[in-house]
Parts: sequence; C-alpha cells; structure tokens
Amino acid sequence: MSKVGAYLHCRPDGTPFYVGKGTIKRMCDMSTRNPHHKNVTAKHGRVNILKGFMECSSDSIALDLEVGLIKCFKRIGVELTNYSDGGDSGSKGYEWTAEQRAKQSLSHTGKVLKESHKKAISEANKGKAKPTRTAEHIKNLGDKMKNRRWYNNGTNVAFCHEGNQPNGYDLGRISTKLTAVRGGSLGKN
Repeated sequence: MSKVGAYLHCRPDGTPFYVGKGTIKRMCDMSTRNPHHKNVTAKHGRVNILKGFMECSSDSIALDLEVGLIKCFKRIGVELTNYSDGGDSGSKGYEWTAEQRAKQSLSHTGKVLKESHKKAISEANKGKAKPTRTAEHIKNLGDKMKNRRWYNNGTNVAFCHEGNQPNGYDLGRISTKLTAVRGGSLGKN
C-alpha cells in the first residue's frame, strides 16, 4: 500500500508554491495540475522544482496537515497556486453527481484490459483483505446480474442490460458460445 502524506512543491529558492495531499507518486506527477501551477513549473523548469513529502499515519491526518500548511503559508503571505484551502480529496473529498458517475461509467463500458494491466491489478491487490459477503449482499449481487447479456462488436465484449449496450455492439456469437458451454444448444440465447 502506498504511503500517504502531505507534500510541498517549492521554487528553486525554497519558497513553497503548492501544498498537496497524496502519495509520493502523486507528488512527483507534475502533468495533472492546475494552469497556475503549470505556469510556475514552466517558468522555473520542471527539474528545478523542489519537492518535500511528509508521511502521515492516516488519510485524515494527511488532509488535516494539508489544510494546516495552506492556512499557515497564506497567513504569512506566501503566494500559493492552490485553488482551494485544502481537504478536497479522500474521505472528506468531492462528491460526484449522479450524472458524472453515469458519464464515467459509460466511458468505461466495453473496454477490455490488456493482460499486462490485469496482471498489475492482480499484483496490487495481493495481500489485501477481502470484504465479507453476507447473505443479503450475495442476494443483491444476484439481482443486479439478472437479465444481463453478453454483447460484442467483433473485437470487444460488454456484459450489460439489454438496451444499454454500447453503440455498435450486438447480441452475437459470444452469447451463443456461452449458451453452448452452459449445456444449452447452439443457436439459442
């Protein structure tokens, strides 16, 4: 598991210009930042930006540290590129709207992961505790899976409710093959 903490990005003279919360990997990622941060980085050069990481024992402590550092630096007059006062991520973070969740879900529908990606996910999850499955949870899973079908577009497959399949996906060969494997006869869905 990645270590979580608060971090600083500083100009070459050591003056902080950004406070964040996350992992060391997030601290080092300079590409997904706000325009103001990108301008400061471009002015001084990406390799000249100083970075400091303060490890915390929990996500909530890291969020509190981020908020405290931003407040402290702003109080003493340090100009930060942060758009907010911190604490916007993690457990106290931003709540996605139903429309945003639906759009994100649709963008991933029908995608097939490469074997290397599947292996990386598997390795990352090894050793993690699995959630307990109650009888109610198992029943709810079964209800969600009812009336779903396999659709394909000749290259990729999608498992979804009828009418919700991605554009260009048809109930096709994959469904027929699955029926045959389950003991049915070919040609029936």
